[in-house]
Amino acid sequence: MLTIQVPNNFLPERKYIIDMLFHEFLGLEYDIAVMDTNGFYEITLENTNTLIVKDHFFGRFREGDDYLDEKEVPSKVKYVESRFAPGKDIPVIFGSEELKVEKNKIVCGIDIFASSFFMLTRWEEYADKSRDSHGRFPALASLAYRNGFLDRAVVNEYSEMLWNMLRFLKSGQERKKRAFRTFVTHDVDAPFFYANKDLLIALKRMKYDIFGRNGPVSALNNFSDWVRVKNGQIERDRYYTFDYIMDVSERFSLKSNFLFITDCSDPARDGDYSFNHKLVRRLLVNIHRRGHDIGLHLSYGSFKDPSQTQKEFDILRKVCAEEGIKQDCWTSRHHFLRWATPASFNNLESAHLDYDSTLSYADVTGFRCGVCYEYPAFDIIARKQLFLRERPLLVMECTVIDERYMNLGAGEKAFGAIKGIKDTCRRFNGDFTVLWHNTRFVDHQERQLYNQMLQA
Repeated sequence: MLTIQVPNNFLPERKYIIDMLFHEFLGLEYDIAVMDTNGFYEITLENTNTLIVKDHFFGRFREGDDYLDEKEVPSKVKYVESRFAPGKDIPVIFGSEELKVEKNKIVCGIDIFASSFFMLTRWEEYADKSRDSHGRFPALASLAYRNGFLDRAVVNEYSEMLWNMLRFLKSGQERKKRAFRTFVTHDVDAPFFYANKDLLIALKRMKYDIFGRNGPVSALNNFSDWVRVKNGQIERDRYYTFDYIMDVSERFSLKSNFLFITDCSDPARDGDYSFNHKLVRRLLVNIHRRGHDIGLHLSYGSFKDPSQTQKEFDILRKVCAEEGIKQDCWTSRHHFLRWATPASFNNLESAHLDYDSTLSYADVTGFRCGVCYEYPAFDIIARKQLFLRERPLLVMECTVIDERYMNLGAGEKAFGAIKGIKDTCRRFNGDFTVLWHNTRFVDHQERQLYNQMLQA
């Protein structure tokens, strides 16, 4: 068993990140001992060889000081070459390029603990008040984007570097065995195009088609579909792509997770359907019958509201229970990827959700948390680890495709960007977590891109 001596301040923060890297990610056994002197972490292996990791962040503060300030977010990072890094270089958020290697001892100047804590807890987003029009912390404001490593799973790199140093010092432990996984998720902003529209809306749609660019043939086809859907042929609804999605998932031996909006907190932005609607209930039963999962897509105004979060999860569980749907785990994602650190973590924890998968930037795809492994969240204000686990979202289709974001279209440029993220996940035997809305399977080229992504 490893013995890790840590400085005697910020112990909840230090113990959390040590447990993430050593136990959660690498699966190693260790004991922690607290020492009075600051300046470094001392890791003693079973064979008495030693790894020293310099403390370049928490050691600068006294216990009780507030490090959660924008001035503590680095403006630039260095890229350092290291024989122990998994690539040719590694970004250094906190620390130096110092590296002293002896047969029985290594001194590492990169503070891999504070750097990893910075990425996983997202305290950067609490300290930096930059926000877009939806109240979101934008990718363009992040340290990772500004310094060119948003497309790198930097915490995975730190974890690999740590393991490589321990292996050089001949650690007697074996690391946790992992396998690459793909998680496909589908936020259901609009389950139906026709089913919840009355005759007046259908006629207005016909008028738009006739006098717009679609023409009378399109108008008649759309009205015909509306009539058929109203007569129970729900599969004729253009947004009812659920059977197709599940067919594709089953072909790739995957399980889709469909996340539903259960209540409205902002009529202008939330879904225009009732979760209690008989067609939605029928859909839930079909998803469950086929062995796929159901989750919670939290409404636009819920991300800072604990009571609204609880209400929406209660509705989800109530309707599912009434339909005989039981699940061991429940996953959530906030509408528009709205998020507030640490309030959103705490709201989900209090509501007793098991997983969240919100943390990706809407404007640029990449590793917002710096990692492609799921992990327990941490409350930076209460200074404690939570039961809630974060499974970081890595790719959202509209981020890559849409003009308002990366504007790569649905062709080869988009595929290249997505494949780069997937390749990184595979490199670390990590989790490739994707969001593809059910409404984005209408366009043929976007369907092709989805299938191409899964095949890659």
